[in-house]
Amino acid sequence: MLLASGAVALLPGLAAGGRTDDPIPDRSPGDLDLEAYLENPAMVAENQTEPHVPTIPYPSVEAALAGDRRCASPSERRDRSPFVRSLEGEWEFVWSLTPDGAPDDFDAVDDWDRIDVPSVWQTEGYGHAMYRNVPVPMTPYEPPEVPDTINPVGTYRRTVTVPGNWTNDRRTFLRFEGVKSAAFVWVNGRYVGYDQGSMTPAEFDVTDALEPGKNTVAVQVYRWSDGTYLENQDMWHFAGIYRDAYLYSTPQVHLRDYAVRTELDESYEDATLTVDAEVADLSTADADGDGRGGGKNGGGENGKKHGKANGNGTSGSYALRAQLFDPDGDHVTTVEEDADVPAGDSVGVTLEAQVSDPHKWSAEHPHLYRLGLELVPSGSNRPLEAQLERVGFREYEIVDGQVRVNGAPVEFRGVNRHEHDPVSGRTMTTERIREDLELLKRSNVNAIRTSHYPNDPKFAALADEYGFYVQDEVNAETHQNEELVNEHPEFDPSFMDRFRRMVQRDKNHPSIFTWSTGNEAGLGPAHVEMADYATDVDDTRFLYHQANNGGVAPFAPIIGPRYISPDELEGFALDEDEDRPVIMGEYSHAMGNSLGLMDPFWETIHERDQLQGGFIWDWVDQTLYEDLTITPDESGTGNDGALHGNPSIVETDRGSALALSGLDDWVELYRDPSLDVTEPGLTVEAVVKPREPWTGADPYVTKGDTQYALQMADEETLEWFVYDPDEEWITVSAPVPDDWTGSWHHVAGVHTGAELQLYVDGDLLETTEHDGEIGHARQPVNVGRNATLHTDGYEGWLSNAVFDSVRIYDRALSPAELASDRTAAGAILDLAFEEFRDEGTFRSYGVSPFCINGTIFADRTPQPELWELKKAHQPVGIDPVDPAAGDVEIYNRFHFTPLSALETTWELTDGETVLQDGVLSLEVEPGATRDATVPFDEPDLEPGAEYWLTVSVALAEDTRWADAGHEVAFEQFAVPFDVSEPPLERIDSMPSTSVSR
Repeated sequence: MLLASGAVALLPGLAAGGRTDDPIPDRSPGDLDLEAYLENPAMVAENQTEPHVPTIPYPSVEAALAGDRRCASPSERRDRSPFVRSLEGEWEFVWSLTPDGAPDDFDAVDDWDRIDVPSVWQTEGYGHAMYRNVPVPMTPYEPPEVPDTINPVGTYRRTVTVPGNWTNDRRTFLRFEGVKSAAFVWVNGRYVGYDQGSMTPAEFDVTDALEPGKNTVAVQVYRWSDGTYLENQDMWHFAGIYRDAYLYSTPQVHLRDYAVRTELDESYEDATLTVDAEVADLSTADADGDGRGGGKNGGGENGKKHGKANGNGTSGSYALRAQLFDPDGDHVTTVEEDADVPAGDSVGVTLEAQVSDPHKWSAEHPHLYRLGLELVPSGSNRPLEAQLERVGFREYEIVDGQVRVNGAPVEFRGVNRHEHDPVSGRTMTTERIREDLELLKRSNVNAIRTSHYPNDPKFAALADEYGFYVQDEVNAETHQNEELVNEHPEFDPSFMDRFRRMVQRDKNHPSIFTWSTGNEAGLGPAHVEMADYATDVDDTRFLYHQANNGGVAPFAPIIGPRYISPDELEGFALDEDEDRPVIMGEYSHAMGNSLGLMDPFWETIHERDQLQGGFIWDWVDQTLYEDLTITPDESGTGNDGALHGNPSIVETDRGSALALSGLDDWVELYRDPSLDVTEPGLTVEAVVKPREPWTGADPYVTKGDTQYALQMADEETLEWFVYDPDEEWITVSAPVPDDWTGSWHHVAGVHTGAELQLYVDGDLLETTEHDGEIGHARQPVNVGRNATLHTDGYEGWLSNAVFDSVRIYDRALSPAELASDRTAAGAILDLAFEEFRDEGTFRSYGVSPFCINGTIFADRTPQPELWELKKAHQPVGIDPVDPAAGDVEIYNRFHFTPLSALETTWELTDGETVLQDGVLSLEVEPGATRDATVPFDEPDLEPGAEYWLTVSVALAEDTRWADAGHEVAFEQFAVPFDVSEPPLERIDSMPSTSVSR
């Protein structure tokens, strides 16, 4: 039975600070001091509630159970609560390239566009998706400053109807599960707070701003903030309200948070279930002033404010009741504990239960119990509020240098997984997450690293259900400067806030076995602070760290090496001074047709107990489906240009033109031999209008960096170069005219065979001698980008200019020709930017294919290496002992599943025909090895024939991720029967052959 311990203990780490009494000032978008928010690493949030597990209130446990079902995501469960209103769907929206262009208020919305929430605005047609590996996608790199010029802003507005009973003696909260990068929030025109959590939730108490009936919610999202410096992940970079948003309502006295822990006894049979809950009286809470550290920045924990409770200035008496239900829905036990809640304050309540031999949770058998929690006023049996949590009885520990689950050593057959969808970008639907998890299960993957940020809350909930060991990773990567953590201690609050929000949101998920303190973000005091915090609030999991230093940290009990060889991996086990478990953080980079070392890696892992697997890089290709827009080449050579990014087609006094923003817009031409000019005699020209601001690069027309290019060398210098294989770069440059920016100019670079010439508006500005050859670059011709330099590691932006035309000739035009208004006769490229045609979509990888390194395509089609991954990970090993006699050795590498629970079959073939087959009955316990004999008879042997024995292990029953018969492991052996050689046939006796077309 469930026994109340009688202890009253606040949740660890949740009551360290207090709420301020100072209200935040009301302000409109036009009144914001952006520098104080966007360039202040200590300002991580304003007027937010303290982080906690996601709240889904119900009127009773019965209602909560009715709203739940197997594999239901949090969003699906919220839809079944009468106290939740989703904000998904269509919002009014306006996008601006700069803060100056963003609306100052929310009144004139008649001409605003419409956008779906959740979404990243780049996949909805606004702004620019940018792929970078190491650098941040903004320039210059000057932490904590963000660009004053280009910093796109998305302004959102929608109405929502609030039920009348929500505004009657209840509190209402506005929650965003993910907004990137920084957001200001208003309700009914009243400013309610700020968020910079990016990959973790933001929540505001909006009770005092709401009205009965129709209400208006408005959000202004800035693409870049100082938080961007902590987001150097190897991925596409997006912005917007990209995860779920919703309102929820609670009673004034409310179950604000709870931590669920399970501890198994020494025999890993019986369990102790502990619930540390916080009950808060919010009846006098002012929505203004519930902030972090003075209501303006990070620091505080559980908000407290003293005043009247229940309208009478006294504490209220309640009972917190817990009901436990097993995976089949049967009631296990009930407990309740009294709680006297001080007026305007909160109190901790601890419930404890001894549960006899519960079904254990593991990745193989993810048994989940349901825990219903009800808050009941004293003297009443009618709940004030109910919530539901899923509970997995499991225990993680390290024993004898091994990570163990429920007492058993485990292998982590893992992948790194980005949240990426080719259509919706970072926004992940429940269906897409399920698709990933089911395919991962079918591929013998049992562990996932959330590289490199906390995933959508739907992911952890479904990982609990499907069964995975999850490494939850904080959204902190400073790859461009891994010493930022030491050089800029002002970012410490931001590091810590992100980690704290992650831990508090995800603390009840049984699937999470490690907290990662960051990826490629160095090692410094902020990481130690995160580790200390995790140790204080959660001793049931391990810490992990992924700096580029071998994946070690003094606080991490697990080593996480990166990109090592099998021999180097074995070296950890051979080191007598090293007794920590080894789980590789990243290995076997899956770019192209790869993973060729998976077998050696896993042979090494199987041989050494201390080596427990790792996470391959990575799961899914990060391609985006972009519209394929072609601008035709009017020269007749067929060198049509393809638009990349999101350039604008604009009308000018010269006709149509193409405007490039600097944010990864360009035109790319097919790598045709006609443009591969390597002999003297070359002209490249363009009609261009340079724009402010200067973006750090303005490549007009280039063929890589080792052939030819017409471009800006800096903000005031135009240059033309060719690359000579013998002399390298031959460059001519000159200052640009005073009217350069904002005016149309004709620019041209000419190679006459004797010299390089640089022209602007028909005037020869400069020359330099050169009579040599022009080199060959494999990169294609680009307009607005240098395909050699501007790739995944480029620190900056591209061309910010408007192009009216681009032409290339394989001869040197004369000064008279350059000064004349002429046709493009003889050109090998003539882009007039007057015509554009849509030709479907294409798979874009942005500035570099380095994001194309998954085991599956972005549409989730498996690539060949996925089969290698599945084979190397297979949890059953079958080795030949004496194949001719049918003798084999069976290794059961499942941790909790006997092979009797699966179906093992065999086939004997001659390579074409199945000669014999049957079922092999195997009684092999988890982790055990035994010999077995496949009972075939020697067939009638055909001369020259080859005979093969295949043993296959498959699911015996349907699961939620695969049907019965799904193969989880197989081996195939040549059977060395004593087969005679086939008779030889003379070539001259064979029939003749003929070939026809």
